[in-house]
Amino acid sequence: MSLDPKSFNNPGTPTLVEQDSAGLGQAVLTLTHELWVVIDRVNALEGVLKKHGMNVSEEIENYTPNDADKAQLDQRGKELVQRITDALAHSS
Repeated sequence: MSLDPKSFNNPGTPTLVEQDSAGLGQAVLTLTHELWVVIDRVNALEGVLKKHGMNVSEEIENYTPNDADKAQLDQRGKELVQRITDALAHSS
């Protein structure tokens, strides 16, 4: 993903203040849970594919997305960052 950190870096705006700690903690726990779900499902998908004679693990490791895929991933990444920063901004 090629997000430009400057696009959401606002040094003049306090990003985390003391009142944000509860929301930040919840955000970290939520993201950790969601990440675990993704890891679990990818593992299950690779296992199912392997069971059907398609061992894709190495191919996934070596996969290079095309320009359209990169653009879609970049957009999804920007939307994710926006949702997280919006949630943190509204948690106090």
